[in-house]
Amino acid sequence: MRRCALHRGVVSAIGLWVGMVYATADNVVDVVPSDTLGTAIVVTHRPVASWRSATPAFTLDTLALRQRGVTDVGDALRRLPGVNLRDYGGAGGLKTVSVRGLGAAHTAVSFDGMPMSDVRSGQVDFSRFTLENLSGLGVAMADHAPLLSPVSTLAAAQIVVQSVSPDTAATHHHVGLTHGAFGTAEPYFNLSSPLGHSSALSLGGDFHYGRNDYPFTVFNGVATHREKRQGSRMQAWTGEANFVKYLNGGRLTAKAYYQNTHRRLPGIVTLYTADNHERLAEQTALAQTMWRQQFGAFELMGGGKFEWASSHYQDIDGQYPGGRLVQQYYRREWFATTGVAYAFGPFKAAYAVDLARRTMNSNQQTDSHVGRTSLLQALSLNYTLGRLTATGRLAAHLHHDNNTAADRLTDTRRLTPMVSLAFAAVDKPRSHVSLRSFYQELYRVPTFTEAYYYHLGSQTLKPELTRQVGIGAVCRFERPAPWLTSLVFTADGWFNRVRDRIVSIPYNLYVWRTMNVGKTVARGMDLTLEARLRPAERWQLVVAANHTLQAVEDRTLPGTIGYGCQAAYTPMHSGAASLACETPWVSLSVHTTYASERWSTNDHTPTTRRGPLSPLQSGQGLPRPARRLGQRFRQAICRGETLPYARSGLQTFGKSLLVRLR
Repeated sequence: MRRCALHRGVVSAIGLWVGMVYATADNVVDVVPSDTLGTAIVVTHRPVASWRSATPAFTLDTLALRQRGVTDVGDALRRLPGVNLRDYGGAGGLKTVSVRGLGAAHTAVSFDGMPMSDVRSGQVDFSRFTLENLSGLGVAMADHAPLLSPVSTLAAAQIVVQSVSPDTAATHHHVGLTHGAFGTAEPYFNLSSPLGHSSALSLGGDFHYGRNDYPFTVFNGVATHREKRQGSRMQAWTGEANFVKYLNGGRLTAKAYYQNTHRRLPGIVTLYTADNHERLAEQTALAQTMWRQQFGAFELMGGGKFEWASSHYQDIDGQYPGGRLVQQYYRREWFATTGVAYAFGPFKAAYAVDLARRTMNSNQQTDSHVGRTSLLQALSLNYTLGRLTATGRLAAHLHHDNNTAADRLTDTRRLTPMVSLAFAAVDKPRSHVSLRSFYQELYRVPTFTEAYYYHLGSQTLKPELTRQVGIGAVCRFERPAPWLTSLVFTADGWFNRVRDRIVSIPYNLYVWRTMNVGKTVARGMDLTLEARLRPAERWQLVVAANHTLQAVEDRTLPGTIGYGCQAAYTPMHSGAASLACETPWVSLSVHTTYASERWSTNDHTPTTRRGPLSPLQSGQGLPRPARRLGQRFRQAICRGETLPYARSGLQTFGKSLLVRLR
C-alpha cells in the first residue's frame, strides 16, 4: 500500500511553506492550538514471535515478501520450510500444499482468523488468493494458534492467510498491473478509507487472464517433436471487502469475498490431434465476521461464516449420451465458533467450541445430496514459569453424516491431545537460544469424495489417526558483529505415523475403490537461516534460506513393489534461498527454489521418475564416484538395504578418490 502521491505533495508543500513563514517571522508568537488529538488506546493480541513459540511457526509479512522477490502465492509457499507445493497446471491452476508429508487434508487454512474447508476434496485451492491483497502468509505446526482460537484451525499444520487490514487513520489506494509470459495479465486495485471513529473499510479486486500455452516435448517411439498446450485458457474475477471496528478493549472484523473462474482443461496429450472441449466454471462466495473482547482477566471470542461454492464441469464429445458429459456440484457451509479464556497468575485457560453444518448436492447418482454436522470442542491450558512454557490441549471431535441416496458413514467421535514445551536456555536482550518439543494426535474424517463419490467412495471407511512428535532449537542474535544486524537460525526434527490411511486402489480396469489399507511413516528435518548485514550506512543485505529433508515412506503391504519407497510427488530434499540488496536508490533481489528427484507413483520405475529442479540435485558437476554413490544409495532405499549399499558405496568412492589423488 502507498499514499496518494498528490496528497503527499500537497501536504508537504503546505508544511514547508508554514515552516518558512514561522522561521522568518520577526516577532515569534506562541500559538496555542485550539484542538488537540486525543489519546487512542488500541487493545489487541500481543503477537508472539515465531522464534519464541513452543511449536515451529514461520511468517512472511509484506516486507519479507518484497525482500525475497516473491511473485505469487505459490512462490511464497515454496519459501516456507516443510511445505510441499503441488501445482496442477501453472498460472491459475489448482495449488495445494502438503506439510511434512501428511497431505493436504491434514493442513488447515486460516483466512483472517476463520477456518476454510472443502469437505468435497479436503484440500483448499491456494490459487484463489492474490498476493497483492495479502499482508502476510505463514505456516504453523502442531496447534500453534493462540490459546483461544477456533477449534477447526487446530491441525497438523496451519497455513495462515492474512488480508490487508483497513487503515483507520488515512485513505490509501493501490492500483497495479502484473504481466507475465504465456499471455498472463492481472490488473488489481485496493482502496482503504476510514469510517468515523476507530473504524475503516477496504475494497479490493483483481482480474486474472492467462493463455497458458506452455511448450512441451512429445515422445512417440523414436520420434520426438515440440508442441504447445492447447485449450488451457483461464480467467478469474475476484472481489473482496473488509471492515474493521476497534472497540474499547476489543476488535470486530467482517469480510465479504467472491470469486468467479472459467477454465479450459487441456486433458491428456493425444497424438496427431489438439481437439479439446472440456470446460470448468467455479464460483465461491463467503461472508464472515469475528469478534474479540477483553474484560480484565477474561477474553471472549465469537464468530460466524457462511460459504457457498459451485462447480460446473462439461465435456462435449460424441462418446457420451446426448453428446456431452455434465457434472454439477453445489456446496454450502454454515459455521459458528465461540470461546472464553481466563488468566490467573502463571496459568491461562481457554475453552472453545465450533459447530459446523456442511452440505453438498450434485447430479451424480451416489452423492446427490450429502451432509455433515460437526461439533468440535477444545480445552486448553498454558503455564509459564520463568523460562519454561508448557501448553496442553484436549480436543473432542463429533461428526454425524446423512446421505439421501446411499448408506452414510457411522457417527465418529474421538479425543485427541496435544502437549508442547519450550525452554529458553539463553534469554538476553541481544541473544536468545531456546529448545522446543511437542506431541500431537490428529483425527481426520473421510471427505465427501472419499466416502460418497460414484464408483470410488466407500461408506465403511474409518477416520485416519495420526501421531506426530517434534523437537527443535532456535537461535537468535542481535548485533553479534558491527556489520551484522541480526541472525536467526532454526532446526526442527519430526516424526509422523498415520494409521488407517485412506487410499484409493483399482478394483478392476475401470473402477477404483477407497479403503483403509495404508500406513505411512514420515520423518525429516527443517532448517532455516535469516541474516541481515549492513556493509555500509543506509545499505542492507538480507539473506534467507530454508531446507527440508523428508523421507515419506509407504508401509502398507510389506514385500510389495514400492514398500519403503519415497511417496509419490514428494521430494526428499527441497528448499529456497534469496538475497536482497537494499540501497537508498534501488532494491534488488535474487532468489531460487530447488527440489530433488520425485516419482509420479510409489513404484520407483524409470518411467515414473521426475528429475530434480536444480543441477546440484541431479549430480551434474560432481565427480563420477559421488554420482555413483548417490545412485546406489537411492536404489538401496527402495530395496531396504541402505546400510550395506552405503558402506559399499563409500568404499568405492574412497578407492576412486585415492586413485585420483595418486
